[in-house]
Amino acid sequence: MPIQQKDTNAMKIGTFPGSIDFTPPYIRSPRVKQEVSLHQAEQAWKPKHKDNSEEDPEEKKRKELLRAVRAILNKLTPQKFQTLVQQVCEMEINTEKRLKGVIDLVFEKAIDEPSFSVAYANMCKCLMSIKVAIQDKPNEFVNFRKLLLIQCQREFEKDQADQAAKESKEKELLEADTEEKKAIIKIEMDVAEGKAKRRTIGNIRFIGELFKLKMLTENIMHDCLFKLLKAQDDDSLECLCRLLTTIGKDIDTQKAKQRVDQYFQRMDNIVKSKKASSRVRFLLQAVMELREHDWVPRREDNNPRTLEQIHKEVDEERREKQILIEKLNTQHKGQQGYVKNLRTA
Repeated sequence: MPIQQKDTNAMKIGTFPGSIDFTPPYIRSPRVKQEVSLHQAEQAWKPKHKDNSEEDPEEKKRKELLRAVRAILNKLTPQKFQTLVQQVCEMEINTEKRLKGVIDLVFEKAIDEPSFSVAYANMCKCLMSIKVAIQDKPNEFVNFRKLLLIQCQREFEKDQADQAAKESKEKELLEADTEEKKAIIKIEMDVAEGKAKRRTIGNIRFIGELFKLKMLTENIMHDCLFKLLKAQDDDSLECLCRLLTTIGKDIDTQKAKQRVDQYFQRMDNIVKSKKASSRVRFLLQAVMELREHDWVPRREDNNPRTLEQIHKEVDEERREKQILIEKLNTQHKGQQGYVKNLRTA
């Protein structure tokens, strides 16, 4: 059978004069004979951060300062804590607006990331000595701690505004004339409620960590506990449980024993009367059991740890396992010797 040879000319179609060009149209490069000019609007959009020719120099410095603080907060870990906090302390936080801006950033990070609330509270402890002149009263001063307390109190008392917004949405839901609008409003209400709840719980935990560092007084804590217990709705009772879990060991002293006993008596009445949901009743019971065990939790808080702490825990676990293995080997050898003695007897 003769061997068929490849038609080399077929491979060269379109490469000599007069041949057909089989190149797909999307590969061909267009031949533009005239230049295309883009239409320019009279009032073209420009990014705001570029148009800063008329910006106040002080405002510009403030924004640069807050940008640097935000970058540090994003990198904050227990291992880098000392270095990063020192960088913040060395910044020029010398005006009331700058100080308020820094507090807002730290506060928002603390309530958005409750697992790092210990680190943010310790940062506030390091910054609490910062003092600046009041903008309208140059002869009077305000410090970091006072402005932080105002921020915490404002967030704690924010429930009334949230309730008004909720009632407004409920009114819109009743007035909606289509199922599609009702579904959209319900989704908006669920998102807003979830966000408000996360902020409240984050704020409660942050307040508790500040109290443990002696930045908040015991009277402030008792006021918070009383208000949460008096409300008796599920969200307030859940926050009560979170706060007691955080500060219970520090506030349950001989001096305050009578007041704390009253709190737990009311909590027990709520559980027995079933005035709260089953989930909240379970949380209340867990806190009451925690107090019975002298505020020693069954497991440690899942707070961020340094590499040194992690290595130490791993070494301790390894030693415990080694001791257990040696103990089991000793028991096994003893059992073998006992069996051998029985056979020879």
